[in-house]
Amino acid sequence: MMPSKGTEPGPMKHLSDQELMRIVQGGDYAPASEIYDRYSGRIYNFAFRFLKNAEAAEDATQEVFVKMLKYANQFHGDAKLSTWLFSITANWCRDYLRKADNKAKETEEVLISLPAPSELAPDRTLERRENEQLVQKALQALTPEQREAILLSRYQGLSYAEIAQIAGCSEGAVKTRVFRAMETLKKTLAGFGGRDGVGRVAPLEAGERGVI
Repeated sequence: MMPSKGTEPGPMKHLSDQELMRIVQGGDYAPASEIYDRYSGRIYNFAFRFLKNAEAAEDATQEVFVKMLKYANQFHGDAKLSTWLFSITANWCRDYLRKADNKAKETEEVLISLPAPSELAPDRTLERRENEQLVQKALQALTPEQREAILLSRYQGLSYAEIAQIAGCSEGAVKTRVFRAMETLKKTLAGFGGRDGVGRVAPLEAGERGVI
């Protein structure tokens, strides 16, 4: 959909997510590009790590924003926009995995990433890339439920309450999934000959990589 001419794009960056969505709910789609800029990288990386399929992750990202506009009035201003968008993304990914012909598909890793910090030496940058590849392989050893929980918790920085809302389960179930996922990741990474434990997993900004 084309943005309307009613709202200039410049001031959009200073508006909160809730303010942007109120404009969209009023029928003005001008904020769509700003919301896309804020969340498309995070949504793509979540979908890619979940599915390990770059093409599917691109499809998921586009579909999420189409649905955001189509069902804008279903968003409640007292909720976080990120939680709502990740809920749509997770549902798309689950539907994708339910199709038998999609379960085994994999593509070369294509992650949207921010430039490496300038203080990192080339060998450290290479180490980050190698660690990311090992982590991506290890993530595929998890069940879809565990992978969803660990990605939303450790990579996207969502709370257990937010993840429970997305997954449609209790916070206790989310904690169990994250714990079991971490244990599996430790064993899997050790089996790859890497570290015998799991290091830090920092919450990621849009498109940034993280290392387990």
